[in-house]
Amino acid sequence: MDALAASFEILTEPPPMRLTTLPYGKPREIHPNSDVESLRFSSQGLSLRLALGLGPQDMVDGLDISFADVSAFRYLGELDLQRYWSLNGLVRGYPVLEVQQGGWLDEEVALQQRHYHQREWLVVTGNGCVSVFAASAPEVVPVQWPIG
Repeated sequence: MDALAASFEILTEPPPMRLTTLPYGKPREIHPNSDVESLRFSSQGLSLRLALGLGPQDMVDGLDISFADVSAFRYLGELDLQRYWSLNGLVRGYPVLEVQQGGWLDEEVALQQRHYHQREWLVVTGNGCVSVFAASAPEVVPVQWPIG
């Protein structure tokens, strides 16, 4: 195998991840059709609104999640997360998880060869997910809003 082929193989076949997560907040059922309704990043931090399911009287049940001290974040579709879903370390039934090891932060430490003084959070829905580097825990508030 020549050097170019070896480099391509390294980039396309990441090593198996040993993901470890901890639940944060209250458990909530993650419906397959749940999703990130909105994402807003400003000097005040990162704000997410999750649509988790339908409530009574045509209301959407959801969560507003706010991170005050974000240094990085990325949105991931369900296909981007396939390598995580089959791992035993991914806690189920919580929309907010703290990643202890094996996530994006560990990948960045390995690639950049430097330590980050951040915590990693994973906001989970049935479709999109958001990975966040923040020094402190998020604020999570249940919300409802009319459909449409």
